[in-house]
Amino acid sequence: MKIGIFTDSHYCDAKSMDNTRRPYLSLGKIKEAMKAFADAKVDVCFCMGDLTDHAPGNTKKDVEKCFKECVEVIKSFNLPFYFVPGNHDYMIMNHDEVEEILGQTLPPKTVSFGKFDFIMLDANYRSNSLRFDQVEEHRWNDSNLPQWQVDFFEKALNDSNKDCIVFVHENLDPSIPESHLVKNHVQIRDIINKSGKVKAVIQGHYHKGAENVVDGIPYITLSAMCEGEGNSFKILEF
Repeated sequence: MKIGIFTDSHYCDAKSMDNTRRPYLSLGKIKEAMKAFADAKVDVCFCMGDLTDHAPGNTKKDVEKCFKECVEVIKSFNLPFYFVPGNHDYMIMNHDEVEEILGQTLPPKTVSFGKFDFIMLDANYRSNSLRFDQVEEHRWNDSNLPQWQVDFFEKALNDSNKDCIVFVHENLDPSIPESHLVKNHVQIRDIINKSGKVKAVIQGHYHKGAENVVDGIPYITLSAMCEGEGNSFKILEF
């Protein structure tokens, strides 16, 4: 199975953000990535979150317009596609608005695809269990899986009779800086390890990217598409 993945495009009209990001280029980069996925005949593709960003001076309508433009490009290639939300996706829009533009339900959810179960999680919750779009103050470094979602994850693994791949925007790989980690990452990795079913964990969020093996399981963090003028995406084969 071939899986096409990109993350952290942060598309908006800003020429530069945080010194290294070039968000205005990302729509073209998404199109380039999707063409590469189509040419490689991937079975399915994923965006791992932070599809758009909120540039200085942008209104909510501006952000929605950028989000819609990205989704239109993605859908134009007619590939099976799933979206895993990132912290910036809840910065201006809310959960229901993101779902409406995407035309699909957001995680947590499990999708059976070939010989795998794809388990998608949403760690965009504060330590008080409120989702990022439900609070006024945006704290990207307070990322958690609330207990109800931990229960969902454990049940999804227990119920699966296939190999599983886990997808989450924020990071479960303990080698990544703590600010980027899901706060209850130790608990989640313990569930992963006990299941014996997880073949890989796919993440975004940490823009530098990383690839590590933790307790025998590959943890793959994609580099951010928005960084610099070059492109960044992956085609993984399982």
